[in-house]
Amino acid sequence: MRQLIAWLRGTALRDPFVIFLVVSGAIFLLYWSVVGRKQTIEVPVSVQRSLADDYSLMTGHAPDAEAKQKLIDDYVANELLFREAIARGMHMTDKATKQRLIDRVRFMIAGAPADPTEDQLIAWYASHQDLYRAEPEISLRHVFFEKQPADAPALLARLNGGGTVAGDDFWMGHDLSKYGISMLRGMFGQPFLDAIKDQPVGTWAGPIRSTRGWHFVEVLGRGDAKLLPYPVARDQVRQDYLAAETGAAVEKEVARLKQGYKIRVES
Repeated sequence: MRQLIAWLRGTALRDPFVIFLVVSGAIFLLYWSVVGRKQTIEVPVSVQRSLADDYSLMTGHAPDAEAKQKLIDDYVANELLFREAIARGMHMTDKATKQRLIDRVRFMIAGAPADPTEDQLIAWYASHQDLYRAEPEISLRHVFFEKQPADAPALLARLNGGGTVAGDDFWMGHDLSKYGISMLRGMFGQPFLDAIKDQPVGTWAGPIRSTRGWHFVEVLGRGDAKLLPYPVARDQVRQDYLAAETGAAVEKEVARLKQGYKIRVES
C-alpha cells in the first residue's frame, strides 16, 4: 500500500493518462451520487389510458394532444408532491392521512370476509347475548316550563290531587311512553334521570330541572333491559360477526409483523 501511494505521488500523477482516469472516475462517482441515485417516476401506458378515460368521463370527449400532455404533467406533479410528503414524514404526523392508510392496510389484510351462514349467525347471537339487550325503558308524563315556576309547591299539590296544570308547549309532547334511558338522557340530561331514578310510580315530583327547562314529572312505569329476539337483532348480529372476523385476521397479521420490530414503551 505504501509503495502504491508513493507511486501515485511520484510517477503516476505526472502521467497525463493516469490523471485522465482519476478525473474521469471522480466525475463518474459524482454523477452517480447526484444523478444516478435519482428515483424514477414511471408513467406507463396503462396510467395514461386511465387518465384519458377519466378525462373522457368528465368532459364527454377524448383528450387531444395538449390535454394528454397536461394530464401527464399533472400526474407527475402529484407524484412528486406525494413523494415529498412521504419524505417529510407527513404520513406519520398527519392523523387523517395516517388513519386512512391504516384502514386501507386493514382492508388489504382482511379483505371482505365470507358471507356467514345462518347457523354461524345464530351461534354468534347465542354466545354474545349481552350485546343484544334492549336498554331499560321509562314511561312518564310531564308538565314543562321554560322558566322555573314561582308557585311550584301549589302546582305540585294540585297535580298530586288529581288536578291539571297548564305548562308550556314541549316539542316531543307531554306523554313519553317507553322511552329508552339513552334517549331520555339525550333529551333531558343525566341529572334529570338521576332525579327520577327512585321516584315512585304514579306520583308527581318536581319541579325537576333538565337541559331544556323545568318539569313536573309523573313516572308511569319502568321496563327492565330485555333480550332482543334474533330476527330483530339479526342485522346487528351480522355486522358484529363480520367485524370480529376482520379483527381476528388483522390481529394475526399484526402479531406476525411485530416479530420484526422492537417495541419500546417510554415511561
